[in-house]
Amino acid sequence: MTMTAVGHDETSAVPAREELVARAAALVPLLRQHAAETEERRRLSDVSLELITEAGFARLCVPVEYGGYGQGIGTLTEVTAELGRGCASTAWVVGVSGQIAVTPKSPALNSFLYGEGPDSWLCGSLNPTAGRVEPVDGGVRLTGRWGYASGCTHARWAMVLATGTVEEGGPTVHGLAVPMSDLTIDEDWWVAGMRGSGSHTIVASDVFVPAERVLTPKGPRTAEQVILSGIGGSAMMAGPLLGATHGALDIVHQTLAAKKKIVYSRYPSAPEAVVTQLWLAEATQHLDTARLHTRRATDAIDGAVASGSAMSLVERARARMDVSTAVESCRQAMSRLLDIHGASGFAEANPLQRAWRDLEAAGRHGFLNTQLAREAYGRALTGLDEPIATNI
Repeated sequence: MTMTAVGHDETSAVPAREELVARAAALVPLLRQHAAETEERRRLSDVSLELITEAGFARLCVPVEYGGYGQGIGTLTEVTAELGRGCASTAWVVGVSGQIAVTPKSPALNSFLYGEGPDSWLCGSLNPTAGRVEPVDGGVRLTGRWGYASGCTHARWAMVLATGTVEEGGPTVHGLAVPMSDLTIDEDWWVAGMRGSGSHTIVASDVFVPAERVLTPKGPRTAEQVILSGIGGSAMMAGPLLGATHGALDIVHQTLAAKKKIVYSRYPSAPEAVVTQLWLAEATQHLDTARLHTRRATDAIDGAVASGSAMSLVERARARMDVSTAVESCRQAMSRLLDIHGASGFAEANPLQRAWRDLEAAGRHGFLNTQLAREAYGRALTGLDEPIATNI
């Protein structure tokens, strides 16, 4: 099943955030239908991939001058929060590709990434110790293994970090754009949650990368680069987790609408039980809290990027704390939703357990370490200018 393709020519108007979120919401029932297949295959189902591509989500954060929609972290997060209601793995892949696209790059590099059109799915890795580069005429030779490359099975390009001295006295960490056709995939993504994200290991074996596709930073990073490559990455991750939690809430509402009974009680149905009402209110409030903190973080990020201003350490640490609070709130909400549904929610045939596994796995990503976020925010508030968390 496919959707009607949206206009993809560079002259078409960029859709508003509301339209893009509505497109995502329209896909939720279809993504739910294919979520089990996506999980079983450990990559997006062919139908799911076709749906999100036709909806324009590969180009969501691609610069407008290259045919994209030029959206920021806020829109990316709201879109993935909707997609995640149907399939958190699909939402995660959209989020990762969008995060890579939104981070500033040179016009020359963007011409490579989007030379075949803006619907170019991206994957990547931020681990600089996973790869090595050696200078050669016209570029570098790249060798390495980068794990957790979400969406690599259908990506057109990979953005990776590697170490090595390219020029005397220059930096030792470099970013490289490599077509997936030059890489191999070690399908080692055997996990309990987010199985469908296809976060396998990508491998480069003495691959030549021309100089035009090597990013060798010289001088301090711009404020935009600091924001989007740091807390922007953490904020992006909140979207799919909000979606997984909202999807679980949808399932619980469906169950309650069917007048599920509470075993070993005299209540005629679960909705009439006070405990159900209290747990449902608590879960819904936790999800609302997660949304509000996510929105505050993404508004701060997008606002700073739009104005071209730097965010202070306190502002960046607060945004990072907001994201951590959102993730913790999602986990609290999920716990209560599982309480309401009962043990049957853990049956393999029940999508509730998949939403729970996806949330618990992705919520422990290194970018979302909640205690590290608290420490970073506390240090910033006390005036210590050495951030303990490196992704702020």
